[in-house]
Amino acid sequence: MTHFDWLVLISAFVLIVDLVGGIAIGWWIRDANSSHDAFNAKAAIDSLRQLHDLTCDVAGRVGQHLSRVDAISQELITLRSSCKSPKDRAVVDAVSQIVQINEELTSQLSQAKLKLCKQAEVIEAQAAAAMADLVTGLPNRRGFDDELRRGMAQWQQLDTPLSIVLIDVDNLQELQQKHGQDAADDVLRGVAQILNETMRAMDFISRYSEDQFAVMFPSTHLGDAKQAAERVRSAVESRAFRVEETPVKITVSEGVTEALPGDDAETLVERTFTALAASREAGRNCAHLHDGARCEAIPPESGGARNGVNLGTEELQALARQLQSQPADPNTDPLTGLLNRRCFFEALRHRISEHNLGGEPLCLVLLDLDQLKGLNRTHGQLVGDVVLRTIAQIIRTAMRPHLDMAARYEDAKLALVLPHAELDDALAVAERIRRATAACKLRAEGAELSVTVSGGVAQLPHGGDSVGLIKLADIALKTAKTSGRNCSCYHDGVRPHTLAGSACATMA
Repeated sequence: MTHFDWLVLISAFVLIVDLVGGIAIGWWIRDANSSHDAFNAKAAIDSLRQLHDLTCDVAGRVGQHLSRVDAISQELITLRSSCKSPKDRAVVDAVSQIVQINEELTSQLSQAKLKLCKQAEVIEAQAAAAMADLVTGLPNRRGFDDELRRGMAQWQQLDTPLSIVLIDVDNLQELQQKHGQDAADDVLRGVAQILNETMRAMDFISRYSEDQFAVMFPSTHLGDAKQAAERVRSAVESRAFRVEETPVKITVSEGVTEALPGDDAETLVERTFTALAASREAGRNCAHLHDGARCEAIPPESGGARNGVNLGTEELQALARQLQSQPADPNTDPLTGLLNRRCFFEALRHRISEHNLGGEPLCLVLLDLDQLKGLNRTHGQLVGDVVLRTIAQIIRTAMRPHLDMAARYEDAKLALVLPHAELDDALAVAERIRRATAACKLRAEGAELSVTVSGGVAQLPHGGDSVGLIKLADIALKTAKTSGRNCSCYHDGVRPHTLAGSACATMA
């Protein structure tokens, strides 16, 4: 046989092998999809990768083969017209039949390729479903374990801190027995919503078991993780849960730990369970941390964010004396203890210079105390001062120590600079501060005050400066104020937007 004949036969053989392999994998996937046994997500993902590689390889070969077949067909037409003997024409006809078979195989292979792509989509959907909790929509335990392994690997390689918290929904089984499964599911969804509201966008939240949630805090030390855990516990305790219009009291117990030298995922989780058990033994509705040597109770939040502030005459007079006797500091605002306006601009320019060198994202949050003038006019200047100090304290609890920067920008405006934060992360921080302020209970002269803040968020654009960044955040803040206040808006560099799900978006 000639070199030309061998080329045709080898091409046909390669296509036949591809077709048989593709059909075999397609049948295997169909059998896996129709099986009633549990579908192994990890095996599915591995199969999906192999399937993707095979499909790409087949697609490339189909294109190459079509080009070769077309060239061979043209060559055969020319060859047959030049044949003089019947024997030569018979050989050409036989080869033409091989080419025709190749064309049919190519068509079948193209159809098999389409089926493989559809099966790949099915596997992707099943793999995603295998990692999600159907009640809350959060990742399930398998998803958390996978994410924790990745987090532990990063912690070991880069020496970045890592903390986790396990959260028990107290007495969920009793509530389920009394009110039914639907009521228990509603409570779980409510707790999941609180977690989404109080945690940062970078934190990984999951439903760990039937009545437990787990959160992984990347780049977070134990001190910050325990503050986040206490925020969640306090928020759940103060949330008004209802079962068929009947109020029910829901609380959570928590255990918090940080990864320590020598830890792996198993020992870290085991230590967290020890801290959680200490919270159960202490009567529930509390949190404990484990520092590697022993368990320690996390004290409840104090101050306005949880217990409220009663602004009586004595408290206001004490504040006035404190402000008068406080030593002057050229870098801080005497009322809030945050950076003052001058120091804020200097620090912001410095952070932007660092951003331009490293290319890391940077965001600015401007917060405005709603109706401060009316508050001062009705209840006096000192009441407004206490409110501002309380909001400054709330901002401190939302900050990352030694990284974020907070300042008093103007009379009723506070600013928060978030290096290494994307726009979504900054929006989550702004919403957390806004919700905590709205939930804060302040009383003056026996009357409860309604205190809210509006927020404007912007991310530093490429090549931007401090003036431009402040302008974007200020435009977003003005949009929040004109949209009804007590909400958060952001600027995407083109125009301001209301944050989906916030108060102003609801009003709109």
